[in-house]
Amino acid sequence: MHLFGSKKKNILPLYNKIVFLTRESFFYKDFKLTDSFSNRIYLIFFHLSFILVVLKNKEIKKNNQQDIFDFFFKQIELNCRELGYGDVTVNKKMKSLIKLFYLILMKCERWKKLQIVDKNNLLLNFFSNNRDNKILTNKLANYFDKFALFIEDISLNSITKGVFNFVYKE
Repeated sequence: MHLFGSKKKNILPLYNKIVFLTRESFFYKDFKLTDSFSNRIYLIFFHLSFILVVLKNKEIKKNNQQDIFDFFFKQIELNCRELGYGDVTVNKKMKSLIKLFYLILMKCERWKKLQIVDKNNLLLNFFSNNRDNKILTNKLANYFDKFALFIEDISLNSITKGVFNFVYKE
């Protein structure tokens, strides 16, 4: 049996949950991230990576993970088109975004084993607030440490249906 019966219908809540998480005001007010398309994409990629790592560890079928990946990247492609990018630009942008995602995914698979300095350096490669990057990356690393632990401890059903409530507290 397929975990996501009607793919689009069943993955949409997970997508919406992750997009909701990336719109949390503390990222932009407290962490001082610039509210930009690229920062939101990176936040989506980190959240999605931690979820896919957990699904892999819970031995979810690869095609279900692929369905999630496909759905998320289709939504990102649609957003690029809504921003007015043409076909050639969208194709180039999607190719580079997929490469970035896989880089993030590989790092998130080893997240627990990374030292804080390595986590901070990884996050600095993607996020910068041009004011106090050390505070930014420490806060982001702390956030993703807590998110990774949270997502590991909830049920598979909650993850795949996007019905979890992660609340970040410093």
